[in-house]
Amino acid sequence: MKVLSTIFFCTLYAILNVAGAALIKSILRDKKLSSFNEWISFLLDYKVIIAFGLIFISALVMFKALGSANFSVVVPIATGINFCLTIVAGYFIFKDNINFMSVLGFLLILCGIVIISLSNHQHAS
Repeated sequence: MKVLSTIFFCTLYAILNVAGAALIKSILRDKKLSSFNEWISFLLDYKVIIAFGLIFISALVMFKALGSANFSVVVPIATGINFCLTIVAGYFIFKDNINFMSVLGFLLILCGIVIISLSNHQHAS
């Protein structure tokens, strides 16, 4: 049960974090931010404020995840899920190219998450 809770909080962290970053990226598509006024206008945009809110909430969820398991388990799992969701968002939202090495890395990260989770579960038993 503890492992599922940890994975849940790590996944929620990653979803919120990637959603915030993707929202900022989508806003930056047409912006150059070359002047101070452009920066201020960007930072005061309600979508940017929402994006920062999502990223802030993701940090709070990460604190909960860190409280649910060992640091050496939570950080790799959260980072791996975050990385995988970033690849998925990049592909579907921003039309990033994914090649064989990207897919291989994606699969290796997922395997690593499963192995870390199973290893932690066995040590907890």
